[in-house]
Amino acid sequence: MNYSLECTGNPRVFRQAVESLRRPGVCGLIGGAPYGTEVTFDMNSIMFGRTICGIIEGDSIPDIFIPQLVELYMQGYFPLDRLITFYELDQINQAVEDMEKGRAIKPVLRMPIKG
Repeated sequence: MNYSLECTGNPRVFRQAVESLRRPGVCGLIGGAPYGTEVTFDMNSIMFGRTICGIIEGDSIPDIFIPQLVELYMQGYFPLDRLITFYELDQINQAVEDMEKGRAIKPVLRMPIKG
């Protein structure tokens, strides 16, 4: 693969995302990890044109990027619905645990609607 995205903040997953790349290839680091979290690589795994790029706030132009994501989703190439797990607000601790243990990629909390 020419590109990979690491979205979990898990050092093991980050390493896999880099090592899965062809050469040359780019791994975008999106996942937030606690300060001080370190990852190790065999230096040879990032040689020969592999690039790691930190991404903040999407580093994109939303007017271009969002329609591209929607098109990829509509074509079946971006399985957004498989990446998200919904939790009710009172399940916040379960959401955090599931994320930490790799059972949920992107936990989303649903806020109760009062009305």
